[in-house]
Amino acid sequence: MQQIPIGEITTNADQPRKSFYKDSLEELAQSIRERGILEPLVVRPFKGEKGVKYQVVMGERRLRAAGLAGLKMVPAIVKNMSDEDVQADALLENFQREDLNAIEKANAIQGLLAFMSWEKVGKTLGVSETTLRRSLELLELPDFVQYELTLRPDSAAGPLLGEGHARMLAGLNHDPASQRRMVDKIKKEKLNQADTEKIINAINKYPTRREAFLRVPIHVTEQILRSYGARAERAKPYKPQTADQHVKAIEKVASQLTDLIDERLIDFLDATQMNHLLATAAALEQNLDEFNIKVRKVLNQQDGFKEVYINCPLCGKVELIGSLRCSVCWSILRRCYDCGNYDRTFEKCSVYGAQVFVSDAENPKEHSKSYQCQDYRPKYETRALKTLKMVA
Repeated sequence: MQQIPIGEITTNADQPRKSFYKDSLEELAQSIRERGILEPLVVRPFKGEKGVKYQVVMGERRLRAAGLAGLKMVPAIVKNMSDEDVQADALLENFQREDLNAIEKANAIQGLLAFMSWEKVGKTLGVSETTLRRSLELLELPDFVQYELTLRPDSAAGPLLGEGHARMLAGLNHDPASQRRMVDKIKKEKLNQADTEKIINAINKYPTRREAFLRVPIHVTEQILRSYGARAERAKPYKPQTADQHVKAIEKVASQLTDLIDERLIDFLDATQMNHLLATAAALEQNLDEFNIKVRKVLNQQDGFKEVYINCPLCGKVELIGSLRCSVCWSILRRCYDCGNYDRTFEKCSVYGAQVFVSDAENPKEHSKSYQCQDYRPKYETRALKTLKMVA
C-alpha cells in the first residue's frame, strides 16, 4: 500500500457502477474531511494519458469523494491484475455491497461473459446460472424501462420501479406504446407486482379492451375480468355436480341484494350516481328476466306445474308451491291450515271431504295429505304474485 497522487489515478470505463449520486458523494466527502479514507483503494499499473500511472479497480466512489474533499493523495494498494480479474473484482465488490442497481449488475454480468464461461461467472459471483439469466433478461427491455430501474426511490423523476415490475413489463415488449403507459400507470397508482401482472395479462388476453385496462383503476379492471371470467365459465361444459352449489350461491347473493336495496339512498345521490344505479339495476333486471323465462319454459313442460307463490309459514320466505319445502328453513310449504279449501271449524278438506286434524294441518309430515296436494289454494296472495301479474 502507498500514498498516490489523485492526478495519477484514472477511472475504469468498464466499472460496473455507472450511477454516482451527488448527495451521497458529498456525505462521503464530509466524512473523509473529518476522518480520512479508512479503507484504501485498489489500483493497478496503467499506461494512459500523460501523468496517469494507475487505474482504479475498487474504490472509485472513494476516489471521487476524496477529490471533492480536496485531498491530493489517497491510500491505495497496487496490484498487477488482468482485465478479467479487474472486472470480476470490481463487480464482486459492488455485489457484496448491494449498491449496484439491477441494470448495472446485468451489464456487468454481460461484460464478464465476454471472456468467462457461465459456470465461472456463477462461481465468481456466488450465484446460480438461473439468477444470471434472469438478470440478463432485464437488458431485453426498452431503454426507458431500463432507465426506471436506475432511479433512486427518492429521485425527483418519480418512485422506483422494481425488478419484479420490470420483468412483468417484458410481456408488453411487442407493444412499446402500451408499455410506456403502463410504466406511468404503475408509478402514478403505486401498483404492486400482483396488480401489475393482472393488468398486463388482461391487456394481452383481451387486446380490444387495452385502452380500458390502461385507463381505469385496478378495482375496475378486476370487475371487468370477473365479468369476462363468468362468460367464459358459461361457455364451458357444465358439471351437474356443481348445480346444487350454484343454486345456493344464487340464493345467498339474491338475499344479500334484497337486504341492500334501500330507497332512502336515492335522497343522497346526484343525477350521475342515479343514472349509474339505474343502468346497473336495469342490466340486472334484463338478465333475471331472460333467466326466468328459460326456467318457466322448462317447468311448464312438467305435468301439474302451477306458478303459485306462497309464503313459508315458519320464516316467511316467498316460494313456489312446487318446491314442497322452504329453501331457507326446510319447512313443508303446503299446509292445510293455510289452504283456502281447509275448513278449520270442522277440521276437514272441503274438496276431498277428508278429515285433517288441526295438529296435522299446522305441522304436516311428508305422509300428510297436504304435502303434495295438487288442489292446494293459498288463502292469501303473496307480494311476489302481485308483482308478477303487474309485469305480465
